[in-house]
Amino acid sequence: MPAPPHPYTVEAWCEAIAVAQGREIRINCAELQADWPPGFFFNSAEADYIFTDVRLPSLTRTQTILHELAHLLLGHRGNALHGDIDPSAEADAEIAADILSCQLSRAARSAHRVSASPQKAELIDRHWRTRDWMNDRWDGWQLDLLWVKLRAAVPDAPLILVPHDDEPAPALGGSRRTYRRVVEVHEQLRRLRPWYSEDVRVSALRRAERCRLGPADAAAVAEAAVIAVALRRRKAGAPPADENSVLPQRESGHLDIREETRRLAQVSRALHQSPLVHAELARWGTATRRGGLQRQAASPDKDRQRWWFAA
Repeated sequence: MPAPPHPYTVEAWCEAIAVAQGREIRINCAELQADWPPGFFFNSAEADYIFTDVRLPSLTRTQTILHELAHLLLGHRGNALHGDIDPSAEADAEIAADILSCQLSRAARSAHRVSASPQKAELIDRHWRTRDWMNDRWDGWQLDLLWVKLRAAVPDAPLILVPHDDEPAPALGGSRRTYRRVVEVHEQLRRLRPWYSEDVRVSALRRAERCRLGPADAAAVAEAAVIAVALRRRKAGAPPADENSVLPQRESGHLDIREETRRLAQVSRALHQSPLVHAELARWGTATRRGGLQRQAASPDKDRQRWWFAA
């Protein structure tokens, strides 16, 4: 199998593998429903096709493509939309996808180091050798809290069980267990997507601006508020909305697992601790079983009390 070529993207690697094997691999994005798998493949007489959900964040999209590519490299046939999915075959493909992700990340890192000046290369090596132990552990704890909360609320999200051990990370920075947690949280959030509300996000952003939060903190509060209200709607039995009009998941243009872990940890802290998120839950009230969000009416005194609590 050829090494990952420049520019070290999963698409470029799939193209190189297709040339080496003499069989075309075509990657397509489609608007897949949340209750479908995030990706699937099928074989035709002239090519192999890989489809992924267009709303996936970049890190999860890369992992999904590598998972389907692993099916092809392992000689699996068919597609992931049938009912008789073999759990062992899925676990094998996911472990292979982790290995492929590690190779892709290492190739990109090595090329970046070679092209840099000696001084910059030393800074790069120092960056990856230096770890903020306490912050990494705290972010990992917050990520686990988010994973547990989503797992309890969205138990139907299919998780591929692979060993969580101390093997080298399949992406730049972070442990394999952390990498698995991030991928699984993204899948759980994708399953929650039909209950997302753009109105809640806009309301939370305005509240954060009034409290003079920075852009990163405001974005975390907004995403946490959307998740909290969606969890309440789903628990109340509200029917899912038309996915063509719901808020898409966040797009990230990087594959830095440590940075994504920090972002999700910030969302987790806001979801569990932020009074702004609790204020949004109080504002939007409970979800009706007929689908809409019921906004609670409040007296001016209660509005002032809620504003004081949120601030």
